[in-house]
Amino acid sequence: MQIPNNEYRISITSRCNMKCVYCHNEGNKELCELTILDIKNLLDNSYNLNLKSIRLTGGEPLLHKDIFEICKMIKETFKLNVGINTNGIEKDILLKLCSSGTLDRIVFGLDFYDAPISKKSLVGKSSKEILETILQIKNEFPNINISISIVYDNDYNNIKNILDFGIKNNIRIKILEKVEQKNDTSSEYDEMKDKVLKDYNLEIVIDKFNQTQGYLNNKNVVSFFHSHCKKKECDLCKNLSLRVNSDGKIRTCLFKSKETNYRKGNIRDNILNTIKNL
Repeated sequence: MQIPNNEYRISITSRCNMKCVYCHNEGNKELCELTILDIKNLLDNSYNLNLKSIRLTGGEPLLHKDIFEICKMIKETFKLNVGINTNGIEKDILLKLCSSGTLDRIVFGLDFYDAPISKKSLVGKSSKEILETILQIKNEFPNINISISIVYDNDYNNIKNILDFGIKNNIRIKILEKVEQKNDTSSEYDEMKDKVLKDYNLEIVIDKFNQTQGYLNNKNVVSFFHSHCKKKECDLCKNLSLRVNSDGKIRTCLFKSKETNYRKGNIRDNILNTIKNL
């Protein structure tokens, strides 16, 4: 028995400094936050389950007051790969975290190449500011794997500009379909994917989760993540990284899966039962 995809995707806080219109907040329905002890107890009880990495999400994980201690504990105590999903607004905190040597990868959420607000949000920083932060970290911390994640909204020119930026600076671009349970397919998303693959003359690789990867000169430059929910691919989706919410619940699906509060009762049994019932 092992953790799906060898990774926990842990939402350490539901707080955020943006208000993205498509946000699902990892399934959190109220303001809540995990403590360092919560995370330690989770990892202490995940031994022999082939856990290799942790992805910290939110909300905005950089808003957690103990973000430095959390990353240090995961990296140094548990010897796990540490990744973080961020909108990049808290630049000073992020640079300090990079300097600590505890981060292995960063996924920046960025929806627009050139806009007053970098994502589909009512508040935030400009695309220019976020892109400058990305390039600064890329240049100063070359050992950190950096990628950019975009939620597609039917603007092909915007996708092309961001992809050109990624190819030029050796940064992989992840293009996401909106996560929704309704609708079976998104013809606009599929048309965009086909156009990108053709326009850039990319080699196509289909990964184990039935997602399309685009390669240029033997390098993965773009990843397409369609919504498994729209295509009813539950068997694939449940084998993605196991989600741990900031309310202490383990979820295998944002919409309809059973929730297990791993902090109630025997933590080890709760984890094993969740995996067993996937």
